[in-house]
Amino acid sequence: MFDFGSPISGEPVTMETPRATGPDAREILRRLWRGGWYIVLGGLGAVILAVAVLNLARPTYTANTQILVDPADLPVIANDLSNRQPQADSGVSIAESQARVIQSDNVLRRVVERLDLTRDEEFVLPPSTNPLVVRLKALLGMETPQGSRDPVNIALDTLRLKLGVRRAERTFVIDVYVQTWDPEKSARIANAIADAYFAEEAGARTEAARRASDALTGRLASLRQGVEEAERKVLQYREANKLVTTSGRLLSDQQLSDLNQQLVGANLRTSEAKARLDQARHMRTGEAGTALPEMLQSLEMQNLRQQYATLSRNTAELATRLGDRHPAMAEQYAQQRDLQRLIQREKERIIDTSQKDYDRAVASEAAVRRSLDRAKAETAGNDRANVGLRELERELESRRAVYEPFLRRSRETNEQERLNSSNVRVISSATPPRLRTWPPSPKVVLPVALLAGLGLGAGFALLRGSRRDRHHDRRPPPAPVKGARSFRAVDA
Repeated sequence: MFDFGSPISGEPVTMETPRATGPDAREILRRLWRGGWYIVLGGLGAVILAVAVLNLARPTYTANTQILVDPADLPVIANDLSNRQPQADSGVSIAESQARVIQSDNVLRRVVERLDLTRDEEFVLPPSTNPLVVRLKALLGMETPQGSRDPVNIALDTLRLKLGVRRAERTFVIDVYVQTWDPEKSARIANAIADAYFAEEAGARTEAARRASDALTGRLASLRQGVEEAERKVLQYREANKLVTTSGRLLSDQQLSDLNQQLVGANLRTSEAKARLDQARHMRTGEAGTALPEMLQSLEMQNLRQQYATLSRNTAELATRLGDRHPAMAEQYAQQRDLQRLIQREKERIIDTSQKDYDRAVASEAAVRRSLDRAKAETAGNDRANVGLRELERELESRRAVYEPFLRRSRETNEQERLNSSNVRVISSATPPRLRTWPPSPKVVLPVALLAGLGLGAGFALLRGSRRDRHHDRRPPPAPVKGARSFRAVDA
């Protein structure tokens, strides 16, 4: 057995436990407490630095104007040259394109020239006259070429950097932002950009209408010459073939139509004259008191028949009173015979007149018929000539059908040069901003700077505490008592 009373010889044994890999919360708090001054100084320094930066930084102000770009133009005229009738999915593309137009050099150049930004030091810095600066720029290759020193181009580049154009999602409203050192200048430039955009849009439409009008006018000259040449050929052909027209119809056709109507009238007149002649011949054998047709009545016949009727009544009354053998009756009968001879003579005259009317109607009908035959023969000859005439007229109509729309369109484009049908307007004009855009407000900067300074101070305090603890751990342990067994634990 082992005797615990026997002496033990040899070196003392030292047992160590491994230290933890990282500090715990208590150690961190202890290090922060020891480095509290660093945290306070870091926060205070950051605040002082933020105040200095705020005082040294030059403030900038942003003005905003809003432009509504409706893809559908105003329906001023039906055949507008630049009329936009967008499809369902092309409106956004049109709005995006207009946003790029606002940023174009044509629009911004109008603003530079209108506001004279080439004289503004914010947009065009005057060249440095310091020889050292000039030599340093030349040495570093920062000297701009002579061709790039145009003040207008420099102002354009600077304005483009200070300009922001953005279109809100699913809208046709374009926001135009301008950021400068002066709030009134920012608002003035933003409104000038909107005005320049309107002027550029109107100018583009006018230029497009002018180009179209010039192109149409140049084409109209050749089209007009073709129409005039076709009309001249038609006229020469008509003169050569004696094809005279009145009211858009050939004279021969019109004469043929008129002669047909005259022939119909002549037939009617001949029939009427024949009927009168037949009735007049039938009344030749009639008695003096027989009623006559209305067409055979005349004033002379009416007077004679009226006298004959009166004389017949008187004769009948005398015969009743005096008797047929009375001498006075002989005179009455003699007067009746005289009136009968006069009535018969008038009948013969009417018959002769009716015969002459009939003969004249027949002759007239024959003359009309002969004229109609000649007109038919002439029309047949004209029909053969009309084949070539119709071909020339078709050529004339085809050229005229092309020329007239060109002429009408040319007049429309000339009028469109003075019309602006774009549906674009400013819905919010820029006003001088009340608050600056940069640097941020001290209400934001100072708390952030304080937190950042405190964080940096805390990090520095933790770093110093960690280094101090590592330095303490590297110290040699105290010498143990000789002959004694010692146990030293290194705890975390």
